[in-house]
Amino acid sequence: MQIAVDHNSGIILASTITQDPTDHYQLIPQIEQIIETIGPLPSFTKISADNGYYTKNNLQYLAKNKLDGYIPNRKQVYESKKHFKKNKPFSKYNFRYNHNKDVYICPNNKQLKYKKTYSYKEVLMRQYYCSDCLKCSDQEKCVGKDRVRIITDYGDVLSKNMALKMETTNGKLEFAKRKETVEWPFGNIKRNLKYTEFITRGLSQTTTEKNLINAAHNIKRIHNEIQTQTITNNILNT
Repeated sequence: MQIAVDHNSGIILASTITQDPTDHYQLIPQIEQIIETIGPLPSFTKISADNGYYTKNNLQYLAKNKLDGYIPNRKQVYESKKHFKKNKPFSKYNFRYNHNKDVYICPNNKQLKYKKTYSYKEVLMRQYYCSDCLKCSDQEKCVGKDRVRIITDYGDVLSKNMALKMETTNGKLEFAKRKETVEWPFGNIKRNLKYTEFITRGLSQTTTEKNLINAAHNIKRIHNEIQTQTITNNILNT
């Protein structure tokens, strides 16, 4: 079950049921369903999604439609997990990228310089390597005996721009809103409304169930908003 939620109101704006095991192809249908429901999105709209939605097609869609998206790449996700850094000190995700010099820097402060660009499944990949590995005391821990470390990443402009945006303070703050916005409706549905599984089978019938449960969530949110506004107005009029 996929949902897209308005940050300010907590109202579910779009929702779909899918049998796809990944989120790769779910972002665009969600955005298009929002537009179908409420009309064209305002220019100030910001769209946050987790790493499961990070694909070349999704980045291209956001750019083509001039939508301000915030989606971390896999490296940025792992960098946020402190335990991962400690358990695997020479993982790719502990190699820092210097945008100004276009080099990766290993945990031992050695530079992996740009080597070449190649295409893989229609995606440009940039490759970096370090010739100092053969002299490094941590060579076997990092890459294995008699080998040099190679780092490969997405080389297209959209991926680079998204990575840069997500490393800014504003990018991190915008992305942080995603968790508080989209996770709590699931918590409300599961905990408060006691709805933890579908009772029907098949996409058509489960979609009907999904629509009903989302409507129940939205009606509750609207009711709470009306109550809050009423109380505020009474205070102001007192």
